[in-house]
Parts: sequence; C-alpha cells; structure tokens
Amino acid sequence: MKIIKILTIIVFSLIILIPAVNFRFAPHISSEIDNRMLTENPFSKELLEDGEADLTTNIENYVNDRIGFRDEMILSYTLLNDRLFGKMVHPSYQYGKDGYVFGDGLTTSYYQYSDYHEQFANMVQAIQEYCQDRNIPFLFVLNPAKPAVLSEYIPPGIDYNRDWVETFLTALDKRKVRYIDNTIPLRQETQLGNVVFNQKYDANHWNDLGAFYGTNSILSEVKNDFPNVEVNHLDDFEQSSQLEVSLPVSQFPINESVPLIHVPTEDIVTTKTDLFKDELQLNPAYQTFTYYQNASKNSKDFPRVLMFQGSYMNKFGSKYLANAFDEYIAIHDYQNVLDFPYYYNIFKPDMVIFEVAEYTFSDTYFNYEQMKQLNMNPALTTTHYAGDSTTKQPLPSNELTIDKGKALAKINWKTTSTYQHVWLTLDEEVYDMKKTDEGYSVTLLSENISESPKIKLVSQEGQSVVWYQ
Repeated sequence: MKIIKILTIIVFSLIILIPAVNFRFAPHISSEIDNRMLTENPFSKELLEDGEADLTTNIENYVNDRIGFRDEMILSYTLLNDRLFGKMVHPSYQYGKDGYVFGDGLTTSYYQYSDYHEQFANMVQAIQEYCQDRNIPFLFVLNPAKPAVLSEYIPPGIDYNRDWVETFLTALDKRKVRYIDNTIPLRQETQLGNVVFNQKYDANHWNDLGAFYGTNSILSEVKNDFPNVEVNHLDDFEQSSQLEVSLPVSQFPINESVPLIHVPTEDIVTTKTDLFKDELQLNPAYQTFTYYQNASKNSKDFPRVLMFQGSYMNKFGSKYLANAFDEYIAIHDYQNVLDFPYYYNIFKPDMVIFEVAEYTFSDTYFNYEQMKQLNMNPALTTTHYAGDSTTKQPLPSNELTIDKGKALAKINWKTTSTYQHVWLTLDEEVYDMKKTDEGYSVTLLSENISESPKIKLVSQEGQSVVWYQ
C-alpha cells in the first residue's frame, strides 16, 4: 500500500512538474493548435508601460499559453469530447448544423458597431484620398466570414447578428469610399450550388473555388481602371480535389474532399520577394510579403498593383491576381497598412487594393489608437504653390544622410525643427518623409538613387512652405 501511495505521488508530481519544466519562454511564439500568437511576457517593457494593461490577467494568460504540452492537452480534451458527446470543444472551432464547422467566436456581443469601426472607415478614406491625390486608383475589398454566407448552418442557439457590416458599409458610402462587398457574389454562387466554403476544412477562410469567385469580383472592378485586365475563367484551369484528414493547425481528424484549382505559373516569378524581405520593415507578427512578376503581362496595358491583404488572399487568392497583373506586390495588411506611406513610397504602384475579412476588425489586426493618429502627407502638388508664403533656402546637405542597402535606401534629415509635412524630391520624383526622433526620414528603392542625385526638401507649417535646394 505504501508503495502505491509513493508511486501515486510520483505520477502526480510528474504531471505537474513536466509541463512546468517545458514552459515556453521564447518570445513571438505562434500556437499550432489555435492559430494565434501566444501571450507575451507580462513583465516586458511594452506591457509594463501600457497603463491599461492588467498585470494579473496578463500573468494568468501567459502561464496558460506557455505551459508545456499545452497543444497536446487541448487536442486530447477536444477528441475526447467529440467522440463521447459529439461536441467540438476547441479554442478555434465549433460545430454548426449538419456537421458544418465554424470558427470560434460567433457571438452577437463581438459584432457590435462602435467608434472602432468609425475610425476604421476614416482610415480607409484617408488611404483612398492619399491615392487619389496622386492619381492612383484605390479599391477596398470586404470579404465575408463563413457564417455570413452559410447562415443556415450556424450553431443552434446563436443569434448571429451582422447588422454592423451594413452600418460600416454605409459609413464607407458617406465617405465616398470605393469598395466591393464579396458577400454578395459568394452568396449568389452558393445558391447556384457552388461550394465556396468547405463544410469542415479551414472554417475561417473561403476555399479555392471561393477565392476564384472572390478575386474575379476584384478583377471586374479593376477592369474599370485598366480595361486590358481580364477576369479568370474556370475552363482555363485544371480543376481537381484534395482529401483533407484534419482541421488546419489543430490535428482534429476529418475526412473531406475539398476543391483544388491549378493556375499555370510558368510566366510568374517571385525572384524579388527575397530581395526585399531582409530589408523591408514588417510587423513582427505579420510578415507575409510576396512580389509577383508576370512575364506574359509585362506591358503598360497591365497594372503594377500594391495590395494589402489578409489570410483569405495569402492562402488561396494571390494566384488569381498574379495571373492577371503585370506586377502584384502583396503585403500582410494587419498593422502594416497603418504605415501605408512607407510602402507606397517604396513601390510607387499603379493601383492600391486593401482587402480585409469581416472578422479582423479588432486591435489584434488593426490598432485602434494608431488608426486615430494616422496622419499622411497631402500631395506636394496641392501645397507647394503657396504664393508669397513660399521661400527658398540652401539644402542642408550636412544634415542629410543616405543609408543604401541592396534593395532599399533610407534618406534621413537630421533636424530639431518640427513641421506639419515634409517632402523629399529625388530627381523630380516626390517622396513623403516621416517624423522620427532625430528629424525626418523616407525609404525608397536603392536603384532610384543615381550617382549624383538631385535632392530637394520641402517643408510646410500652416501656409508657410520652404524649399531647400
């Protein structure tokens, strides 16, 4: 009996100690079981300086997220509930009707229109106006969540309220934002019998067929600006299916055949992707970046598009746009789009597209405070003709530095003065400078800096405009 007690104590001690010993301390870890970043150290400088942070809650979340074998324990518990009770107990998924699987978080309280959405609409408007001032077409794309298209399969007892989407679209209308809502074409295709969201697999995204129809909706709108752009046709592609045996990033077993569409890629290269990746500034949590070039569309008849996009496009959608454009520069939009002028100044596109999924309207993806503080330069052409208020001064060359890398170059203007807006012209091309701790800076392509660059600076404060040349 004594030996049994000792063995019991040893077993329970190991159950407690082994997960603690395997605690995951490393920063920026993503969870494979619920597809998110794990809670960071609550004693980090950033969280300690956050006046609204709850230290006790942060510590609890940190321990729960980082304890050893967390993913394995969640999977075992999920499988047990599914097989014994037919319930989906999972941090990322839940069962709907008729065996359909949806992403977790289908509650009416989460989807409430608020000032956050107003600020989001303001941000989209500001980006569109920035592009319009520079004669660049802009398009905002809203992609629906799975339950918005397959509402009849929503789990029983959930009052799925999507009124906030209509309110948000009305806010875009008031701001005269150009947009498309892919909810409409995806619902239409579903009514025709086309499966644009899988029954189980990848509950949070459209499938390959959904991406085909959603991107065709985008291309139809782009065609208004660039008539030579063509929508894709299913008959031009090889269609097949693929058996999926588990839900993404969960190891939860399923058995579902999902659509697969093969788009020829012989003319499409991504050789510039690696060139930029080491130097391009991207949010640490959202690093997806791809630079597509299409040899078959390499002419002025087809646009060079800069697209800020989320996981819908990153997974399935990109291949359809790469097939249609001359160059297609894809940046993970979460948090990165809040630094929009940085990317615009580098790539100088023919068109800008900003795509989001409806469930990404939160601080996790687009920081509320940063949206409120968004302040982008107007076009120089609208400000530098200021009559008597315009003056000229010698270029402060001793305060200018150029850090030239393989792909990108950073030009810094060291000054203690603060201005409303600052521009830099390089060989007659205009770039917007951003305020830094030491002055102002701008990042652009290294190839754009000649052996003897002609640089000018323009600063504006109120109606006073100064040219440094």
